Amino acid sequence: MRTLRRWIPAVLAVALAASVGPAAIAQQPAPNVQSLEQEALRLYNENRPVTARNRAEQILQRDPDSIVGNYVMGCVLREAEGSLARAMTHLGRARELYETRYGTSRPAGAPWQLHREILFAIQQIAGEIEEYEYQLHVLEFYDYLYDPDLLAEHAWPLIHLGRYNEARQFAQRAIATTDAWQQSLGRNALCAVEGAARNREAQHRACLDALQNAQRRAASNTDTNPATAPHVTVHAYNAALGAAAVLRFDETERLALEGTRRLEFTTANPWRLLARLYLDQGKMSQAVEALREMQRWRVRQPANLRDQDHAETDAAVATVLLVAGEPDAALRFIDRAIARPDRRGLVASDQEQALGAHALLRRSLQQMAVERDAERGSARGLLPRVEGALSRLSGGAATWPDDERVANVMTDEHRLDATLRMYVRGGIEPLPSWLVGDLVASLGPGVVAVALREARREERTFPAIAAYHDAVEAEVLLAQGEAERALSLAQQAIQRLPVSESVLSARVAVVGARAASRTNRPQLALGMLERAMQKDPGVVRRMGVSLPATVTAVGGALADDVSARLRRSPRLDDGERGFQVRVRASGTGVEVCLQSPLGAQLGCSAVTRTPNETDEHLAVRACDTFHEERFAARLGLSTQDLRSLDGTTSANEEAARQQMNNVLRDITQEPGRAP
Repeated sequence: MRTLRRWIPAVLAVALAASVGPAAIAQQPAPNVQSLEQEALRLYNENRPVTARNRAEQILQRDPDSIVGNYVMGCVLREAEGSLARAMTHLGRARELYETRYGTSRPAGAPWQLHREILFAIQQIAGEIEEYEYQLHVLEFYDYLYDPDLLAEHAWPLIHLGRYNEARQFAQRAIATTDAWQQSLGRNALCAVEGAARNREAQHRACLDALQNAQRRAASNTDTNPATAPHVTVHAYNAALGAAAVLRFDETERLALEGTRRLEFTTANPWRLLARLYLDQGKMSQAVEALREMQRWRVRQPANLRDQDHAETDAAVATVLLVAGEPDAALRFIDRAIARPDRRGLVASDQEQALGAHALLRRSLQQMAVERDAERGSARGLLPRVEGALSRLSGGAATWPDDERVANVMTDEHRLDATLRMYVRGGIEPLPSWLVGDLVASLGPGVVAVALREARREERTFPAIAAYHDAVEAEVLLAQGEAERALSLAQQAIQRLPVSESVLSARVAVVGARAASRTNRPQLALGMLERAMQKDPGVVRRMGVSLPATVTAVGGALADDVSARLRRSPRLDDGERGFQVRVRASGTGVEVCLQSPLGAQLGCSAVTRTPNETDEHLAVRACDTFHEERFAARLGLSTQDLRSLDGTTSANEEAARQQMNNVLRDITQEPGRAP
């Protein structure tokens, strides 16, 4: 949305000091308050929030009914501190004071320019705190009093209210004006409208048009201030989403990278989009690096924006950690995202959509944690093995609260339909394509089957999406006991899915392997499992699958002990002509290697004996390391690495640093003055 305008016409300062008849004279503040008001406005317009707030506090201590004092305080609370509720209180008070004092008919000498800015700021905050009906009311009042009308601004609350035709009309009217800002915002709004209406091709065209217009504006502008320069990043971000909607993932990456080339103040963090894209493609190193850049981008945002997307940022980190096999760290992130959801005023989706996606992600993390604990228990004594087995059997209990949340969110049938249509707005989001299949277990195959039929019908004009529907339907059919049809659809989906859908393809391969096993086709099942292990080995753990495998040992009693422990692993199922697990032990340590049924090396895990370490402890550690490294897309993430992905500390430090810099700048630019 539009950044609050930072200029007040010079006539405003004069109007503040002017007398407007006897009533105005009677209410005119004392001269010292007048000078403080003029100074507060100047400081705010010069982007010096600390000193501006100090002046506003002085004003309000002396005159709580100061329009300027309340206006400046409200603006600073919003922009510098992100305190939206307090900001709205002060701006609402400023509006009440102005309209009581001067009315709305612009009497001679009234500072109506200030009233216009107050209304504009109020409608902005109303959108940010998701009060869309009130935002529309303020916009209509603004347009009644002042020109030019805020046409494009109407589109955003209308989108959130589901009034897409009206939103589209306002966007098109804005584009048709001669005002460059309205044209730009109108194009951006039209992009959002078509996305919310789930018109794939129209969204792609509208978002590209908005980006190209923004690029032209930026090329002809020399302003480099992130707060005031023509924005390109948000348009690039939206265009990248539009490209994803038509499954042009190479274009998605190119457009997202375009958004990273300049810092702008926006919640449309292009690195977050890139992290998800690289993860889907199985490019784990690039995904983790994008997460780090995502956090660097976020901490450079002003407070009012930085606090708008912390939950989505946490969810992005948790999603990468899920594939990386780090459930404990990931659960901390996703728990925080659910406990502290983002406001959705700056994006075209609502809070329930995000909470549904986060709940489904946490469900998968809970399942993976249960499987991981069962793996660890299998390598230990009788009691840990029993506990791990019982935990695995009762794993559904851990996911029940999230299943309930997902079911509640999906009571809106249109939301389930949009989720299954993939890469369109309106479903639970952000949700990776490879987690959509979890809806079958969460909601039941019958519910998903009915919604999937409707999704297929609605996507008849976009046949490329059919492969995604085949992938989900294969899981539905497998859950309903129709293994033959499930196998056929899984094979079809694998052939037709985009190459970039590496993690989803691995999941479909597991579904196909299960179906092949049930139809007595063991060799086909082994081939599909090998495909899954090569693309995303973590999918085997996340879906609770066991690999048919033969465990052999070389190296005496220690190797035999490790082999015996591995044969109890929930990841391995004793079977000839399957995968091969080879254990080698020596005086210095243990190496465990996994080979495919065709003899391809899938990786080795090695542990070195530490001083005074017992054989039993070494054997347990060898088994744990094998599970951790062979059944996750491992990156060797240390505790320090995981901590670096958490932007909370750095965000707090950055906020403190920015505040200190503001104070220092104010001190160096402004001679000390007595209040």
